[in-house]
Amino acid sequence: MRKALIRQARWPSLRSLHTESANKIRKGTNKHDLSLAVRQVTISIKQPEQATIKSVLDAFTAFKRPIREVQGTPELEHHTIFILATPTFASWLEASSEFIPQALQRVFGTSSPVEADVVCGVCDGLAPRSLSMKTLTGTGFSVWHKPSKVENLWKNNDTGSSPNMQSTLTISARSPYQATLTLPLANTLFQNGRHSTLLLSRWKSNGDSFQIERDQIEKKNVTMNLFVREGQFPRHVIPCVPLTPLRRIHSGLGNIVRTINFGRKGESDIGPASRELETSVGEYLAKGGNDQRTIDVWALVLPQDPRSRQAGRQGPVKQILTTDMDALRAIISPSTSKGLCYVGTLINEGARLVRVLSGGGGWGVKEGLLSLDPQTTYSDSNESRYDYSEGSLDERQISALGSLAREGAFIQFLVATKLDEDTAITTLQGNEHSSDDFRRHATVVGVVPSTIDDVHDEQQQIPTISDIQIYPGHFGMVSESGIFLRRGAKKMDMGEDIRSIETKVDLPFSYFYQEYRKRERKFSRTDKEVERLTSTDEPCSTAQSV
Repeated sequence: MRKALIRQARWPSLRSLHTESANKIRKGTNKHDLSLAVRQVTISIKQPEQATIKSVLDAFTAFKRPIREVQGTPELEHHTIFILATPTFASWLEASSEFIPQALQRVFGTSSPVEADVVCGVCDGLAPRSLSMKTLTGTGFSVWHKPSKVENLWKNNDTGSSPNMQSTLTISARSPYQATLTLPLANTLFQNGRHSTLLLSRWKSNGDSFQIERDQIEKKNVTMNLFVREGQFPRHVIPCVPLTPLRRIHSGLGNIVRTINFGRKGESDIGPASRELETSVGEYLAKGGNDQRTIDVWALVLPQDPRSRQAGRQGPVKQILTTDMDALRAIISPSTSKGLCYVGTLINEGARLVRVLSGGGGWGVKEGLLSLDPQTTYSDSNESRYDYSEGSLDERQISALGSLAREGAFIQFLVATKLDEDTAITTLQGNEHSSDDFRRHATVVGVVPSTIDDVHDEQQQIPTISDIQIYPGHFGMVSESGIFLRRGAKKMDMGEDIRSIETKVDLPFSYFYQEYRKRERKFSRTDKEVERLTSTDEPCSTAQSV
């Protein structure tokens, strides 16, 4: 079980450029039937202020499309390139900059006609390549290339959202019953005058260089089908420590929890919602659970009694739902990896993870109230403010605030895990696969704390051997605004029904990811060997969360 959890909570380092394999390419194959592999790379830049376009373009050369190795195959004419950059490089992504056409020339060359849709977005940071890296891999670029056209990319999908809201990237899968993840992009107002940057343009080579074919436009959202190998719920890491056992909500309204039943074994003990939480936070801080004097708290809200699904449970989730606080903390602590999976497992069953905005204190009808973040989708307006006093909520306000604090629902309070970096690195290194046998590909999206108040100190920069590092096969980003998950419900003829999901995950250093391995073999360039090579792609064994 421990090894399975460790596999769930990691993705490997990618050490070298993988060999591009053809996908069942044969002579005379029609170009519309070709299914070439998606390629991706991350370029990490340690000192972005000193980076030049030329130095970054040299890194793009390593991503150059390989020359067609099977003669007689028609060239693909249309490609899609997605370039994610961190805010320092926001101005490079404008069509007027020389960066985009020169980058395309480095990737494709100019020997054959190529038309490419180029999506450029600015994210808060690059995703790490390992759970042990609780910081960004550095500023820079993450590039995704698909040798075909992405449908509906130019379709206007702006649905009247507020102009002050950031543009978003949605990570989707093939089925509507698989979870989609929406990530708000970075605020680039001080870099290029835009609230956020998500741009689409079309470029075409004329034999000597790339020229813009279709003018660059702003997008509010772009959907990418990246998690094609995942099931109904992507692999995940949501590191947290429970502060309280699972309790039943006795009374609440909208997003306000008023009272909770703290009774055990069928006993009734109704009290203010913050009663147990205030004590638990004090104990957690006293034990050195966090270096700060105050901490952010989240709540996991389950719409129904989770013990109704208890029969098939194993491992930490079963113990979490059946033990008291002392036993619970012995199972899941900041120094173990056991707290990395169970929250995602319960979200997959319909739970919501929400931040506790305020609460505690007060007197009279306001005593012990807890206010939960009502935002579950990024389309919801978060600009409205309401009076939470008794009798102030009308039907319109209740609708806007949601129904999180529904009577009879279950709630547990959590805090972000403080991981021991050295322990994590040692644990993960013991499970590395030999890079001689496999080349791993990983797509990672995650959440990091806001850096708006950070002060950049150039004197603290440590010189590195190489300011620019290339990570082939890796693609991803992190958002300071959280990740919004959504999935539709479906009745199943056999097995358990698929439950709907609608929640925001903004707990720091939470990640959703896909990884797969590609075995490399030496081969001669014959049709038979090309077909045999493509049949060796295999997904990683999916570790169980519970």
